[in-house]
Amino acid sequence: MKAFAIRLACAVWMVLSLGLPPTAADECAVIIEDFDTNSVPKTLTVSDAKVALKKIKGVDGRALRVRFGNATKPGITLRPSTGSWDWSEFAGMAVDVANPQPEPVEIFVRIESIQDDGKRASTRFHMPIPADGTRVFTFFFTNYGAGAYWGMRGVPVLGPVIMLAPGMSGFVLDSSKVTAIQIYLNRPGQKRALFLDNIRVFRKGSSLEALVPFPFVDRFGQYRHGDWPGKINNETELIEQAAKESAGTHAELPGRDRFGGWADGPQLDATGWFRTEKVDGKWWLVTPAGHLFFSLGIDCVHHGDSTWIDGRDNWFEWAPAADGPFKSFVSYRSGAKRMAGPIGGEGRLVSFYAINLKRKYGEQWRQAYLDTTSRRLRAWGFNTIGNWSGSDVQANCSIPFVVAGNSSRKSTIETSSGFWRKTVDVFDPVFATDTDTRMAELTAAHASNPLVLGYFIDNEETWQGIPHATLSSPSTQPARQVFVDDLKAKYATIERLNEAWDTDATDWDALRMPRTTTAACTADSAGFTYRFGRRYFETVRDALRKHAPNQLYLGCRFSRADCPEPILKACAEVADVISINAYTDRIAPDAFTKWDKPVIIGEFHFGALDRGMFHPGLRGVETQRDRADAYVRYVRSVAANPCFVGCHWFQYIDQPLTGRSYDGENYNIGFVSVADVPYAEMVESAKRVHAELYTKRAAK
Repeated sequence: MKAFAIRLACAVWMVLSLGLPPTAADECAVIIEDFDTNSVPKTLTVSDAKVALKKIKGVDGRALRVRFGNATKPGITLRPSTGSWDWSEFAGMAVDVANPQPEPVEIFVRIESIQDDGKRASTRFHMPIPADGTRVFTFFFTNYGAGAYWGMRGVPVLGPVIMLAPGMSGFVLDSSKVTAIQIYLNRPGQKRALFLDNIRVFRKGSSLEALVPFPFVDRFGQYRHGDWPGKINNETELIEQAAKESAGTHAELPGRDRFGGWADGPQLDATGWFRTEKVDGKWWLVTPAGHLFFSLGIDCVHHGDSTWIDGRDNWFEWAPAADGPFKSFVSYRSGAKRMAGPIGGEGRLVSFYAINLKRKYGEQWRQAYLDTTSRRLRAWGFNTIGNWSGSDVQANCSIPFVVAGNSSRKSTIETSSGFWRKTVDVFDPVFATDTDTRMAELTAAHASNPLVLGYFIDNEETWQGIPHATLSSPSTQPARQVFVDDLKAKYATIERLNEAWDTDATDWDALRMPRTTTAACTADSAGFTYRFGRRYFETVRDALRKHAPNQLYLGCRFSRADCPEPILKACAEVADVISINAYTDRIAPDAFTKWDKPVIIGEFHFGALDRGMFHPGLRGVETQRDRADAYVRYVRSVAANPCFVGCHWFQYIDQPLTGRSYDGENYNIGFVSVADVPYAEMVESAKRVHAELYTKRAAK
């Protein structure tokens, strides 16, 4: 108990006295609650928690100790004494937090506001508080929570602030009508304690707004205010790294055929094309030479994404001059207001990765990049160039690759919505004709190439809610007409359907999906969803078969959160391979086995914040060693499932530190950094798990 009390005292003393931004002295900050009273504020309520005001010896004022219970969302809620808070003139909010425990604690802050229409809205942020440590929990009211650090999903010091796509991030806040601040833990698993103090809002120009000194990006596109293994400090180091890597060993994995298949394994029929086959109860891909093939791929092998430089003059210690040697690496973009609001959605972009390639390899950097990349991928045990990779990489690296394309977008279901776009209306005749045209164009350069593993058509489409969107659309919507015709054939009259669905539609044109579905409505909706899926997959398959008859249709790259069973069933019956983007810790040994169909992972990754990056991506871990270990676990789990035939890592290069231009992603998810330096931990682990894969997977 004594040791715990000492840690509590030290932690709070650190919060109130050491290194945290001043509050009373900060003229740009206004205190909402400093807890310097004799009793807990009456405007504060608790949920599965206990609170007390604590005065620490030698420190002025008090802090609020919160003991969080082991519940779903234990915490506190602070409300204004009357009405709501008007924070419209403020840039953000901050809370001093101390964690006396010997383990880090993830704290959540949720702000609730009331909209003009009277509806309540809220947004939340979360941040790890280090063991026996302190942090200022800071978040912003603009730019999806990034504030002054616009166009980035993760920002300096704070880390991730935007987890989903802009507009889909759940960031809904009217800062002029704030009604509550909730501070809580999310399923802590055990009782925890934290100290909170100085809940305040701050104006633009406050010391709280500038999280780090400017500029914070160096000439190589790296974070200036830190050091780590592999960081490049000057051009000499960049060139020396290239020379050292070139002089090293680059032996390819033994026992592989020229496609990366298992030359030491069974010899099957050599058809000259990639195909699928079930061998000893396990699905495999088969190389054109007739060898078993497990697709170990890596996505986005190209010259790097671009990031905004306009409107960020003080962010970078260097940017390419308009008439300098790197002027060709500057481009221009418009119409990107979601992630570039401060500059009106248009301005100049630059790819620091591409610039670093030229610095590293000289005027012939493009060919040197291709040679180096091909050598790396083969030596690391990768045998597939994944989605969204450069056409120059596909053409020059002599490694099997996938081709990405889209079906028609010319007709959509009017009332549908989705993560990326509206749902296409597969029953509109234009869908088939336009898809055929698109597939003809897509396959023209690839249909005769045996290195093509297959075609991914579309990515993370919206499959949920198809019946609802269909019946909410006008009577002229082709999908609605098909659905209604099916229902007429089954029920004959609207009265009989109303009885089965528990609806009260006056006629067929008035029919909508009910809020609560009966068993009959659920079955009918599933039946239509399946028919919708069959039409979609058959249309794409038929177009591909027509224009690339010898190559595989790899499906539509489902997102893990949006693959309803009727659609999966349709895909399994039609496509050659089911594909899914699965950002999980591992794949279950029985996942997808009910379909008895080959399955491939289109995307997965793990990221960390220990090498100067601001966001770990969709699956975060602590360190690069943890990233490498997570990669091994994941690949082994995929190979252990009898239906899976491959997995593709997203992606080859870390994303730009200051966010790629169109959606702000700035994740540490590369096998190489922005300076083209491989992550040694990732490379070593990849080589190890790739080397063992064929023999382990084939073992009975």
